[in-house]
Amino acid sequence: MSKDLRFYAANIAAAGLLISAVKFPSSDALVPQLELASVVALMNRLPGAGILGTAAAIISGYFTYKDKKEDTPIINKSILIGTAGGLCLSLFLDKNTSLKLF
Repeated sequence: MSKDLRFYAANIAAAGLLISAVKFPSSDALVPQLELASVVALMNRLPGAGILGTAAAIISGYFTYKDKKEDTPIINKSILIGTAGGLCLSLFLDKNTSLKLF
């Protein structure tokens, strides 16, 4: 993946996790904090930010389905964290393995 594509992917993933933490907070207080920590890591280009963002998206998705009420739609948050998690995973795999995605 070229440097420009990595830049845009990291920013889109960070924006998705930020929206997820602020607009769709979880019942557990640590999940939004983990999402915000991964946003800071992605924006500052810290090593391991991709895997941290992937873990935050997976944990957020788990709590989204665990805390679901019958009349609450969760499709917006599911799409948001799925996209952010996928972008973070692609950043991690592209940087740390020989697998080149784009």
